[in-house]
Amino acid sequence: MVYETDIDLYRTWWKRTRAVTQGFQKAYRAKTPAGDHLQVEFNFHDSLVKIQVEPSSEKGSTYTSTIKKGTIIRERDVLHGVSVPLKKKFFPFKTIFSCLPDEDILDTIGGTYDISKVPLFKFRNTPSMDIEYETTEEVKEKHVPWFNRFIGSLSPKNAGQSVYIQKLKERAVDDVNDSILGFSIAAVIYFHFFDFIVLGWSLALFGFLFGGVDWVLRDRDPLMLKILLFLCIGSYFFYTGYTRF
Repeated sequence: MVYETDIDLYRTWWKRTRAVTQGFQKAYRAKTPAGDHLQVEFNFHDSLVKIQVEPSSEKGSTYTSTIKKGTIIRERDVLHGVSVPLKKKFFPFKTIFSCLPDEDILDTIGGTYDISKVPLFKFRNTPSMDIEYETTEEVKEKHVPWFNRFIGSLSPKNAGQSVYIQKLKERAVDDVNDSILGFSIAAVIYFHFFDFIVLGWSLALFGFLFGGVDWVLRDRDPLMLKILLFLCIGSYFFYTGYTRF
């Protein structure tokens, strides 16, 4: 008798063996205490699985089924050499087959004969509710605006007050240095070309450049205020140079 509560035991019955059918590269065999012999062979090149049952209650009888991606290609009664429906022969052993320690094979079987597509022992070892909860949280986080994520990362609620202040200082120092450096280089460019249009383009470029530095090198969301500051001032000088000169 097969019980679904003995999942861990059924898993240990499966032993890796050599495939006897030509063209199949992987095989497993299992033997129940009652004397039933089960075998699975896998041809991963053609996505074929051949499962076989030798029931102890039918001396000498062997039943095989060849499956391709969840579709039964052939069912055969080997002893009598005929093709017959074999669902009733494989169904009593569905739980044992579902404990096969090979996800690729079970996925290729594709639920045929009510065999699980995933090893049953994985359901027992995986806290499904926790996974679902974490996935939901990740999805929610993706829809939070970048500014809220930035404020949340610096919030004292998520860290100590001292850590919050330290992060804020580091961020402020970097942004101030970026602004000073950008405006200084822009001033040098202006005094070289004496052209407001060139100055405007330079400031806009520095805005995107320093935003990219935050994103790529510092691994954090860019401060939009800093980028807008460069863009707005750059747009003003560009407009001034375009309309007045």
